Amino acid sequence: MATTLVNRTASLAQPPAHTTVIAPFSKSRRISVHPVSRDADDLPAGAGSAAAARRPEAPRNINVVEHPIALHALAALRNSETAPEMFRACCSQLLLLLAVESTRTLPMRESSLDGLSGNERAQALGKPVILLSVTRHGLGLAHKVADFVPNLSVGLINLGKPSNDGIMEPRLHLVNAPALSDARVLLFNPVVATGMSTSVALNLLRSSGAEDVTLLSFLTSAAGLDRVLRVLPGLIVWTTSVDSGWDSKHNSLPNLGNFGERLYG
Repeated sequence: MATTLVNRTASLAQPPAHTTVIAPFSKSRRISVHPVSRDADDLPAGAGSAAAARRPEAPRNINVVEHPIALHALAALRNSETAPEMFRACCSQLLLLLAVESTRTLPMRESSLDGLSGNERAQALGKPVILLSVTRHGLGLAHKVADFVPNLSVGLINLGKPSNDGIMEPRLHLVNAPALSDARVLLFNPVVATGMSTSVALNLLRSSGAEDVTLLSFLTSAAGLDRVLRVLPGLIVWTTSVDSGWDSKHNSLPNLGNFGERLYG
């Protein structure tokens, strides 16, 4: 696929061809992906040219945070010598930064309050926020996000073990929370490599009525993002790195090791 990058020499490689355009922001950049399939199965009937493509889908947004603190924390996570205590601290910092960025576009509502100088008009959040972790390890990192986001609901999507036919049966664990259809759902998965587990979780959210979903991830692969965006085309992604050279056959990046072991020692 063709890729246009800002201050990056690496290109997002291989599967399905699409064009990526990055608009620079002060401390993050947004990647709007417009995929155009070039597979033979997608060609119009009777088309003689392999270059013929189907109608482009709606833009897909991937936001890469480039805040200095985020990059510093990510470097610590990549470092195999980082001790568990520092690893936990950097994970908490990184998740909080991603949460801050991902809630920047929350809708607001007008309200009034009894101020020191009398009745005053103010703004309050117009939509509740739910944080769901794809792994149980993410629950241990949610406390700082809960301190930041008012009335945050926190839950877990347990993927469970595949059945005999290889199908995962995910379960949503969420108590005393608003309806998914009424909230902004922040789905947290530390690493999106193949995108399989994240896709299973997104399918569950979609079937449960969630409409406003944002994926938070420390480290992602281009192939994994392509997979999850096909599951939920309206998905917004916030990450600190997109590793384009990941290859499932060679078990290369992205990889932070055994996340639970590194988190708790």
